[in-house]
Amino acid sequence: MDATDDIREAARRIGEVFGALPQVLQFRAAVDPDADGEEPDEVFVAVGDGCPGPGYASYATLDMSRFPTNVTTDDGRPIRTELITVGRADYRALADVLAQCAFAVASGSFHLTPNTIVPNAVREVDPDRTTRHALLVVPFIWPDLEILVDREDDVTTWLQAVPITDAELEFASRRGVDELFARLEGAGADVSDIDRPSVI
Repeated sequence: MDATDDIREAARRIGEVFGALPQVLQFRAAVDPDADGEEPDEVFVAVGDGCPGPGYASYATLDMSRFPTNVTTDDGRPIRTELITVGRADYRALADVLAQCAFAVASGSFHLTPNTIVPNAVREVDPDRTTRHALLVVPFIWPDLEILVDREDDVTTWLQAVPITDAELEFASRRGVDELFARLEGAGADVSDIDRPSVI
């Protein structure tokens, strides 16, 4: 199976979660002047309109799992990760935000586990939003999403990107991500709203 077939198959699988075959977008990272002629990283993102309901859209990376997470299982198998998020149907830039997260992961500088924060993931795409960073958590919106796929050679997991504000980022650095997530849940924060008010 070549790379195109892999993307097509990944889109088919996430389409089962979204409830329809998604639109697939391709993103290319900015050219790194120090890359000595290397091709910039690319990532494919699936867009599922109407998921999880009317007025919403879900977004998922299809091939981020090839990037390093710097995490392994107890028996030494690499843990690979894909990202998913949800937003209002009229705010399409969330696909760009997921791509930004993927390119940050591709740098190899993240120990990618639940409760990782990708600073400036939103701000790099759209600096005028109230949320500017991405908190990566265990997905909680898509009941049909297989969050962990355990294979002989590796493990693939899913993380949900939740946009957070500057104040929430600072709170997480002081009090911990678990405490921030409890605040988000307690306030009933609408994580699909890129311009939601801060809970801090």
